[in-house]
Amino acid sequence: MSNLLRSNPETLTNKQRYMLTMSNRAQKMSDCEEQIVEIAAWALYEDQDSKTGEMKEILSILTADGDVLATISPTFKKDFLNMVDAFGDELQKIRIVAGNSKNGRKYITCEYAE
Repeated sequence: MSNLLRSNPETLTNKQRYMLTMSNRAQKMSDCEEQIVEIAAWALYEDQDSKTGEMKEILSILTADGDVLATISPTFKKDFLNMVDAFGDELQKIRIVAGNSKNGRKYITCEYAE
């Protein structure tokens, strides 16, 4: 069972909670580069990795189209939560973007979109 850390709306419906934390249909955020995503709900939660037993912090977004996108990327989570803190309920769309670190490693993050 997952441990919900933060979400919007604060009180998720049972369907939203299921979709965000248990759905097998979740897509990797990194597979959605350059897409603009309209946010219906989101959740930051902890779940146990079935292979290692390690607890992982996961950010999951339920889109307006009913898709679920998820990531464990620290950069993505930090930038997304910074936007949530800055925009609150006004944050309705984000763009998923990729970049390369100084050592040439690829990463994903997000930016505000209208």
